[in-house]
Amino acid sequence: MAKLGRYSSDRKKITALTASTSASVAKCGTVFTAVGDAAVVLTLPTIADAGKGWWCKLVKSGAASGGATTTLAAHADDGSTPMKGIEASNTCTALSGDDLVIADAAAPGCQAEAVCDGDRWIILAHGVAAGDITIG
Repeated sequence: MAKLGRYSSDRKKITALTASTSASVAKCGTVFTAVGDAAVVLTLPTIADAGKGWWCKLVKSGAASGGATTTLAAHADDGSTPMKGIEASNTCTALSGDDLVIADAAAPGCQAEAVCDGDRWIILAHGVAAGDITIG
């Protein structure tokens, strides 16, 4: 019989970003939040280090102040266009590149999830309006 209560739930690791940082392999399964007060970059581990199944989510959790973009970046050692995926916002857009940007004007709650399949980062991004999330 399963235990009841708070310890049996599917609890997530939450880390608030106040400055740019690199996600370590140990941060697998973490939900990173960015308030939007300052521009921040979350750099993913290399695909080789992360391995199949490594994942994280980046969520814009507050209103932006002028130019405060939130960026999910592939590691420089992963070569060109290691991110492939889709943005499901006002329109559905294919994503391909090495940096995903949540715009400063995007509403709180816009987010991107990165999952490593061993060969690339698979990205699923959710915005409110077209242009909330872009990739380069």
